[in-house]
Amino acid sequence: MFQASPAVEPLFDAILQAGVFTSPTLFRFATLVTGLIVSMGRRTVSHSLVAIKPLLEGHWSNYHRLYSFSKFSMWRLAAVLVRQVVGLLPSDGVIELVADDTVDGKEGDHVWAKSAHRDPTRSTRCKPQLKYGHKWLVMCVLVQLKGWDRPWALPILCGMCFSPRAACRIGRRRKTPSQVARQLLIRLMRWLPGRKLVLIGDYQVVTHETVAFAQRHAQRVTVIGRLRGDANFYAQPEHRNRPSHTGRIRKGKKTLPPAKRAAQLPVVEQEVHWYGNSRRLVRHVTEQTLWYSRHDNVVTPIRWACVLGDPRQGRKDAFFFCSDPTVSAPWIIEAYARRWNIEVLFEESRALLGLETTRHWCRQSVLRVTPILLGLFSAVVLIWTQLPQARRQVVATATPCYTKRGITFADVLAAVRREIWERQLLRRRQNQRCLDLLPPSLRQAILWHLSAAA
Repeated sequence: MFQASPAVEPLFDAILQAGVFTSPTLFRFATLVTGLIVSMGRRTVSHSLVAIKPLLEGHWSNYHRLYSFSKFSMWRLAAVLVRQVVGLLPSDGVIELVADDTVDGKEGDHVWAKSAHRDPTRSTRCKPQLKYGHKWLVMCVLVQLKGWDRPWALPILCGMCFSPRAACRIGRRRKTPSQVARQLLIRLMRWLPGRKLVLIGDYQVVTHETVAFAQRHAQRVTVIGRLRGDANFYAQPEHRNRPSHTGRIRKGKKTLPPAKRAAQLPVVEQEVHWYGNSRRLVRHVTEQTLWYSRHDNVVTPIRWACVLGDPRQGRKDAFFFCSDPTVSAPWIIEAYARRWNIEVLFEESRALLGLETTRHWCRQSVLRVTPILLGLFSAVVLIWTQLPQARRQVVATATPCYTKRGITFADVLAAVRREIWERQLLRRRQNQRCLDLLPPSLRQAILWHLSAAA
């Protein structure tokens, strides 16, 4: 049986109680996940098995078949992760969700559903850059624990967004990021009954359809997004309760778009929480209006806010909105600024967890590998919360010439790696006392190098 360290046991016990895997598959999954955590560089199965060679039982091909042939439900596994991550938040608080899409680059001619997607990290407004792979819509929960200088985006769910060409080739229905976001929201509403959700996203995630969905479930869902400067705004109808005999949606007269309307509203100067856990004095305007979509013939009441730019500093006006018209403009601005934490997640997942380094190509593996690697980010944080207080507050990546004020994911990953190496991998079978026989200084140096995260 798989013997985990005390910090790892609560997470695997929750998976065991949920009945996600059979006993042999659970052992291989726990062993492979341990290898993914302690490995450095590529996160291929072969590379992960080398780091955990003392734990292996059976033929090595059984671990390669875990992604492609083993029968287990990714939704049931995700439900366990969702409840564990939400357990880090207050039981009566609002759950802030951040959603964004990222492209998982893949190489090879036979990769299932691979297509060309716009790469947001290398593209500019004038020249888009393409990347071949899969586009994933990732939904995260914003969590801030003691020692962190900002809230972290912990991934809990993700879904693949098919391009029109790839969907036609594999015989699947095309899914946009907005459609996937609504499907994931429905899952969370079922798994977390009674909890209020706030979803923050950009243009592609929070669309008219997303706002209409949020207002149909206004008691539980609120969405915040970006707004175009030429959006179609309308005033309230003069006779709101009078039924429409033509079947059209009732709305008042057309008003100016937000780019022009902002110059007519009173300006408020206020200090708000900004990007990078900083505070900034911003000038903003706000108004409640009706937002109309010509494509879907839908009108939704919203509260929009505009952060006025400064042409001398090259800053343009930024427009945001919320599906709840009763909220304040500073709350909308601060909430959208917290969306940037998901970009940090994507960068750290690529740098420290080997995202985009796998070699799987078949359908089952493609649909499992990326969600497991992203979920590994949250799993590492959950394991870190079970460590003793003294080990959690250690800044492992600090150097004499680089002083860190807060704990980063590199420190969390290093602490978890050290726990696994010290309590699990180096104390197997005949090597129970291998660490105890070493001098303390040499023992600490070996553990530091084994657990180095960056």
